[in-house]
Amino acid sequence: MQGNELYADLIASLVEGTHGEVEKLTRQELDWQPDAEGNSIGVTVWHVARWLDVIARVFQEKPPEDEFWLTQGWAERTGYHSQGIGYRGLGALTGYTQQEVAAIPHLSAVELLTYLDQASDALRAYLLSLPSFEALLQPVPGWGRETPVTKDQLLKVVFMGCAGHLGEIKALRAMMKRAQVA
Repeated sequence: MQGNELYADLIASLVEGTHGEVEKLTRQELDWQPDAEGNSIGVTVWHVARWLDVIARVFQEKPPEDEFWLTQGWAERTGYHSQGIGYRGLGALTGYTQQEVAAIPHLSAVELLTYLDQASDALRAYLLSLPSFEALLQPVPGWGRETPVTKDQLLKVVFMGCAGHLGEIKALRAMMKRAQVA
């Protein structure tokens, strides 16, 4: 198995784990926050999906208008346009203010997981289309300010963050369960 195939497999495992944690949650459970400044499970899943959507688009050197949030009608259905917000204007939650986080639409588990599947499927298809892992060693155009950032480096950062967020989702579920008992 080459590195690009391994990444594709790890992303599939991440998505599968997220489905297992989220698919049976109610809208109320998805929106539960441990405190006023804590992210909900729904926001966290959306954040993971947005980053996968963004890097799938960036790796393919497509314009922001080609992200699934736009092309699959999510922005239109929810009335939420995330581009221009947060870190690099990517609209992926990173760098958001609390007010910007509060504006993220509240989606159902089915909606969140559908968007996650769309974004992850596109990224996995891209990774599996590469002739070899060496293709991931190419710089991401316009990403590195002083030192070029390779696709492999960006993918590692995003994947590790997403994997950490799966742990966060598990922790939020446990906290929510304890709060319901108290």
